[in-house]
Amino acid sequence: MKILATDLDGTLYLDTVLIDGVKSAYNSLILNNFTLFHTTNNSSQSTDLICSKLQNLLNMDIDISSIITPLTILENFLINKNNSIYVFGSSEVKNFISNISDTVSDINNCDLIIIGRVDSPSYEKLDIICEAIKSGTKCITLNKDLTYPISKTELKPGNGQIAKYVESKSSQILDSLGKEGHLYSQYFFDRNIKLDYVVGDRVDTDIIFGNNVGAKSILVESSIENHMSTTIADERFKDFPSFVSSII
Repeated sequence: MKILATDLDGTLYLDTVLIDGVKSAYNSLILNNFTLFHTTNNSSQSTDLICSKLQNLLNMDIDISSIITPLTILENFLINKNNSIYVFGSSEVKNFISNISDTVSDINNCDLIIIGRVDSPSYEKLDIICEAIKSGTKCITLNKDLTYPISKTELKPGNGQIAKYVESKSSQILDSLGKEGHLYSQYFFDRNIKLDYVVGDRVDTDIIFGNNVGAKSILVESSIENHMSTTIADERFKDFPSFVSSII
């Protein structure tokens, strides 16, 4: 039995549209007894919402435990910790974190800062966060995606742009809960999940993650133009269905 981790945005779908051929390719993997994990750096939606979206697009049941997001990694990271957390992020992220840990609205009363994506970030608030980091408060970002695709030609600013600003102003490198960070890989190591393949459209997240866990890293070119060299991927394919055809 082979174990495969696939990215979602830009690999299986673009925004709310399934990429051509993905449904048939996905079914082929299931019929050939592949175990699938659904890995994403999307931290603005709960695993429930992502699972529901996948089920609707693929028209099949999806095991919610197979969906691994930065919020999954955060929840695991916070186990047995008593942090007071200041959250910079969407209301969905704030609600999620408040349900698993103590959150505060005053940054002066926190011992951990979580950086998430917002559509129109307040740089005044970010500058306050930078000063807190300089004073010794630990800060983690949910991911470092500079952009994310909503179509083959359109990108939106990602959480990584906020993280990059904070790193520049605070002169600190932030740990990431996304696929590019060591905590994401450690989640799989701790559960003795040995991935055979990692498939995705981004070198800076998917391919780095695949290489970090010792899987065969597969880059698909169905979405963005990568700013990092694609040569660190083990193999490259036009899209997810093309890759699946090569191994089935």
